[in-house]
Amino acid sequence: MGKIRFFSKCFIRVSPFGVLLLMWGYYAHTQQLIEQQLSDNGFPKRNFSDLYPRWLGARELLIHGRDPYSPEITREIQRGYYGRPIDSKRTTDPVDEQRFAYPLFVVFLLAPSVWLPFFIVELLWTLILSASAVGTVLLWFQVMGLEAERERIWTCIALTLGTIPYAEGVQLQQLSVLVAFLLAAALYALERKKYITAGLLLAIATIKPQLTICFICCVALWSMWRGSGKRLVAISFLAALAMFTLASAVLLPRWPLEFLAGILPYLRYTHATTGLHELLGPVGGTIVLFLLAQVVVLAAWRAKSEPVESDGFRLAISLVLAFTCIVIPSLAPHNQVLLVPAYLFLVKERRRILAGGRLTRSLWSAAWVTLAWPWVAGTLLTTLLVLKLASHRFWNLPLATNPLIPIALFCALIPLLRPIPLDATGTA
Repeated sequence: MGKIRFFSKCFIRVSPFGVLLLMWGYYAHTQQLIEQQLSDNGFPKRNFSDLYPRWLGARELLIHGRDPYSPEITREIQRGYYGRPIDSKRTTDPVDEQRFAYPLFVVFLLAPSVWLPFFIVELLWTLILSASAVGTVLLWFQVMGLEAERERIWTCIALTLGTIPYAEGVQLQQLSVLVAFLLAAALYALERKKYITAGLLLAIATIKPQLTICFICCVALWSMWRGSGKRLVAISFLAALAMFTLASAVLLPRWPLEFLAGILPYLRYTHATTGLHELLGPVGGTIVLFLLAQVVVLAAWRAKSEPVESDGFRLAISLVLAFTCIVIPSLAPHNQVLLVPAYLFLVKERRRILAGGRLTRSLWSAAWVTLAWPWVAGTLLTTLLVLKLASHRFWNLPLATNPLIPIALFCALIPLLRPIPLDATGTA
C-alpha cells in the first residue's frame, strides 16, 4: 500500500511536466506539418517566427531609414518569412501577408536586437518569453491572492506552459506572451501602490492595442474614481504613451496614418472573425457580444471604487480579459494567454461555486473541460506520433475547443457577480 501511495505521488508530481513536454512536442510537429506544406507549394527555407516581421521592419527603419509599413518592406518580410513573396493569384499560397501591423513604437523594444542575426534574436526571445510566461503565472498568483505550496505553484506553471496558447506563443516568439506579462506586472504594481510604474507598464503593453484596450479602460475608470493618488496611473500612462508616439513620429512622421490604414487590410487577409460569430453567425454573434459587454461594464462599474486586492476588482479584471479574448476578431490560440487570471480566480472561488446551484457548477465544469480537452487530445496524438501510429487527419483535434474556451470561462465567471444567498442560520 505504501508503494502504491509513493508511486501515485510521483505520478502526480511528474505528470504536469510530462504534459508540458508532450504539448510542446505536439505544437512543434504542427509547425513542421505547416512548413512541409509550404515546401510542397514551392516555398524555400524561411524564418517561421511571428517576431520576424516586426524585427525586420525595426531593422530597416532604424538602420536604413526605410518605412516598415511600405509595400517594399512587406515583400521583403514575405521573402524572409515564407521564403519568397506570396502571390495572391496562386490558390495554394498563404493569405496572411505578414505586414508590419504593429504601432511603430514596437521598434524601441526590438532596437537592441536589430544588429544581430535573426537566429540569435529568435533564441533570445524564446528565452525572454519563456521567463515572461513563468513570471506571468507567479504575478497572477500574487494579485489573485492565492496561497499555495511551492510545489503546487510549479505544477500550475507547468500546466499553464503546457497549454496550446503558451506553446504557440513561445515557439513562434509571439509578443502576446510579453503583453500578458506586462498586464500582470501592472496589476502587481497597482497592488503595491506603484502607480507611476503601473501606468508605464500599461503604456508599453499597447504594442498590441487589441489585447489591452479593454483592460486599460477598466484600470482608467478605477484610477479616476476618487483619490488623487490613483490618478497617477492615468497620468503616467498618457505621458508615456505620448512620449512613445512622439518619439516614433520623429522616426516616421506619418506612421499613425499608415498604421490605421493597415488595419482593414489586416482584418481582410487574416479572415478576422470572433469565436461567437464563427459559432452563431453575424447576427447572433453580435447580439451575444453586446450582452456580454453589458456584463463587463457592470463588473467594471462595481469595481471602480474597490481596492485592487478585493475580489470584486479581481473578478472585474478576469471578466475583462476573458471578454477581450472573445471580442477580438482573431481565433489565434496565442491570444488566450490572457486567461490565466480568470482560471486562477475560478480556483480561488471553487468552494463558493460548488456551493452554488447546478447551473453554476455546470458552467464551472464546462470551463475546465474546454481547457482540458487540448491537453487530452494533444497528449494522445503526440504519444501516438512517438509510437508512429498517428494520423495527420486528426492533427487539429486539440484545437476543437479553441473558440469555446474564453466563452465557457466568461460564462463560469458570471454567477460570481451575485453574492451567495444566506441560509436559514445566516451563514453563506
